[in-house]
Amino acid sequence: MRMRSRVFLFLIVSVALLFIKGQARADVFQVQVLSLERCVEIALSGHPDLAAARSDLEASRARVGQARTQDNPSLAYSTSYTERGSSLQGSSGGLWSSSLTLSQLVTDWGKTHSSVKRSLSEQEISSLSLEQALLDVEYDVRRAYFLLLKAEKNLEAAKETMSINELQLEKAEAFFEAGRVSRYDVTAAQVSRSNANMALIQARTSRGNAMLDLRKAMGYTGAEFGVSDPEGLSEMTENRNLPLLEQALHAACKKRPDLLSWENRVESARLSVTLARLDNAPKLSLSGSFGWGSSSFYGDEDWRGALTLSFSLYDGGLQKEKTREALSSMQAVEARYESFRQTVVAEIEIALSRARDSESEIKAAGEGLRLAGENLEIATGRYQVGVGSPIEVSDAARNYMDAKVAWHSAIYDRMIALAALEKAIGGSR
Repeated sequence: MRMRSRVFLFLIVSVALLFIKGQARADVFQVQVLSLERCVEIALSGHPDLAAARSDLEASRARVGQARTQDNPSLAYSTSYTERGSSLQGSSGGLWSSSLTLSQLVTDWGKTHSSVKRSLSEQEISSLSLEQALLDVEYDVRRAYFLLLKAEKNLEAAKETMSINELQLEKAEAFFEAGRVSRYDVTAAQVSRSNANMALIQARTSRGNAMLDLRKAMGYTGAEFGVSDPEGLSEMTENRNLPLLEQALHAACKKRPDLLSWENRVESARLSVTLARLDNAPKLSLSGSFGWGSSSFYGDEDWRGALTLSFSLYDGGLQKEKTREALSSMQAVEARYESFRQTVVAEIEIALSRARDSESEIKAAGEGLRLAGENLEIATGRYQVGVGSPIEVSDAARNYMDAKVAWHSAIYDRMIALAALEKAIGGSR
């Protein structure tokens, strides 16, 4: 008897030690929880799209530098050796010729100046494209983060519904064994549990897909992580002083990078027309050279200076066609700018409407959840005392889950709507 007690005590101690060890390992490998701000920070620091936009900006700066070099002097050096001879006289010896040439553009009647201005305009377009990419990435991360939170809450609701249906099945089986209900109640409870299990599987899949979407939005390939509700979520979902449409449009015209980018595209297209018209403009340049050489590398020396004016007398109509092409391209850019401006107006109107409606949806969903909870409590109570049916409980449980999903959707959809409105007017920066 004592031997059995010792063995039993040993088993208890072993199980306890294993449990403690398992808990310690769980603590070591606990998944890190990343806040919304941290996810945005990770995305803004390492997203591939932002790296590409920064490289495009650097390339545009280099093109500005290239355009400006046209006004700088240039220095060239050349040297050659020529061997001459004939079949009658044989070789007559070689001749050396070397020179240094310094050239400077005096004026090209505004062509270089217009080229630099166009390059600066294109640089501004690249800079604004980077700003827009930052806005897009931040919005995509916020949207994916809230969708993941919504998926996790839906998963919790599915687990809760599964627990309710399992409890209902246990009650039905107990009542059937006691002879209080028929086999039908047990079968109905089993069907409800099966449906709840299917909903639970789908909720897990949706949660996994939402996590993948967030990692993609962040451009993140690191270790697994968790998410949590932002601090003050209830205050964030409350009524805000949303801007009027006119205020939002005014802010977008001043702040929205993609809209400002189109304005710069129009300016760049106009400068292209100017450059096309200056294609055959005269060019005045100053040059000076110093040369030396004869039969030896160092020989006779000479120098010369020149002021050269060059221009095209006839180019076969090339300049005219270039101008016509530039004018057509400018008109196309102006039309696309107007089309995009109208798109922005519609986007802001939709974002404002969605932000306003989302608050009412939260109130309606909260009331629906309250009523669904009361109805589930009544249905389970009625079944407990033998006056309800399993279908009544199953319907109440399903309605409760739907109401909880709708409530979570309303909360996080409002957060997404507010983020979309902020992006539509050009961000908070």
